[in-house]
Amino acid sequence: MLRFFFWSLLVANALLFAYTQGYLGTWGMDAHEPQRLKNQYQPGQLQLVSAAVANAIVDPSADKKDVVTACVEIGSFTQADLPRIEDRLKQLALGDRQSRTNVQDVATHMVFIPSMGSKEGADKKAGELHRLGINDFYIVQDQSNLRWGISLGVFKTEDAAKAHLANLNNKGVRSARIGARSITTNKFAYQLRALNAEEQAKFDSIKIDFPAQEVHNCQATAYSKN
Repeated sequence: MLRFFFWSLLVANALLFAYTQGYLGTWGMDAHEPQRLKNQYQPGQLQLVSAAVANAIVDPSADKKDVVTACVEIGSFTQADLPRIEDRLKQLALGDRQSRTNVQDVATHMVFIPSMGSKEGADKKAGELHRLGINDFYIVQDQSNLRWGISLGVFKTEDAAKAHLANLNNKGVRSARIGARSITTNKFAYQLRALNAEEQAKFDSIKIDFPAQEVHNCQATAYSKN
């Protein structure tokens, strides 16, 4: 019995000595950091990256869906225009990120079709415009010499009016012309705030149907995402 204990103790000491001298190799869980790096495959190609970069690698679209347009404004719309533009903007479902403001618009150049002489004549011409795919217009009903004519857009500069007239001519509108018309009217603009990339794309699609309306950036003071 004593002999067995003696030989067992001797073997254990021998194994301990061999391990401490490295004859038995190193175990992964006990190896020091430099040694583990030496044993890794191509350690020189390892790079440390930030959490933001790592998330972008996992989901490349993550940063795109969070892109925000601070504030964009479209208008000036007349009272008659409001139902149509508001119906389109409902697609965005922006809630309190959408607001309507009053605009005092002074314009000097109108693209128009002269008076058709009666409401019936104006309605007939309006139907022709619809068939040509033109929907951004209104029938003039005030007591001016343009009564029962059709306004196709009012512009601050003559160049803008000429460009719009050329576009209408390309679509088949031949009776439109440009006239000097200095007026001040109450109109409306819409401000849309904190648009993400998907909402901005939808808005870009909507504004195509309102070519006579100006679109520009505005101050995002009425809404905060925080």
